[in-house]
Amino acid sequence: MRPPSGTAALLAAVAVGFVACSSEAPEEIGATAKVERSRIERRIVATGTIEPEKEVEVRPRISGIVEAVHVEAGDRVAAGEPLIEVERELTQYRLREAQAQLDEARAELRFAGAARQRADKLHRGGTMDEQAYDEVAARFERAQAAAARAEASERLLQVELRYATVEAPIDGKILDVDVEEGSAVASVASVTGGTPLLSIAADEVLHLEGLVDENEIARVAIGQEARLRTEAFGDRVFRGRVRDVAPIGERQQSVTYFEVEVAIEDEDAKLLRPRMSGDADIIAEVVEDALVIPETALVYDGEDVFVEHVVSRDPPETERVPIEIGIVDDDRVEVKKGLEEGWEVELR
Repeated sequence: MRPPSGTAALLAAVAVGFVACSSEAPEEIGATAKVERSRIERRIVATGTIEPEKEVEVRPRISGIVEAVHVEAGDRVAAGEPLIEVERELTQYRLREAQAQLDEARAELRFAGAARQRADKLHRGGTMDEQAYDEVAARFERAQAAAARAEASERLLQVELRYATVEAPIDGKILDVDVEEGSAVASVASVTGGTPLLSIAADEVLHLEGLVDENEIARVAIGQEARLRTEAFGDRVFRGRVRDVAPIGERQQSVTYFEVEVAIEDEDAKLLRPRMSGDADIIAEVVEDALVIPETALVYDGEDVFVEHVVSRDPPETERVPIEIGIVDDDRVEVKKGLEEGWEVELR
């Protein structure tokens, strides 16, 4: 049953009045922040590991059994210091044999030399025919060659005997030792390239080898300041500087990265150790007097960026203002256009 026309009109009026009151009800303004001037940095993260300036993997020059290991991981050594001894008894016996063969060859050479001198006199005097003279000369030359061959063999074994003592190629710290007494090792001349004995690093100078995403690499340049952090030292910061940027990237899981080397220039760099994980915040750009707002003030609409500018608090009123942003530094954002210092913006 339809209500009388007067009642319908009254209900419609009440409904309109209710809607009007609801649309005019003021909305409260949430948390806000002021647009301030501050220093802001564009930081690009290179993630990688701490590496020594030089690292050498030591392999033996002769094959044999390890007789003694003089060092262990963590030891500091000087170039030329003995590290490992490979058995030398067999080489010593071979050397004695080679020395005996050399003595024999030299004796034969002396005899052939004396015969050659006699033959020279006889040949000049016309009392020795050409064939006999040629035989004496050939014997002398063969003796010369045999003596040279025996001398070379003896010297080779002397060198091998010296190689039985594996010496440190550089000053540095032993990173790890891969063999122990009794281990069989193959020389670097073998088809396998030799058995790794140990690794030694010149760790007086360290650097971080890190990877930077291809989207950021264009902003990285040699000489830029960097701040390094490692998992081992938590929030402790070590000073560094970019010293090299790889000219070609490497593909990892469909993403291209570029390797960046950051030299560690901090006076406490000696606390760091090779292979530590670390990150370097590379300071790619600095604006000393930027307009800055919290990142939580940003409102996105597609590719456009806005903020809610607080026009009035009583009554509450905001206006959506388009802005242009620059550097993003953690939870702060540089505003290049659209806002003025001292303005208040609502946070999301």
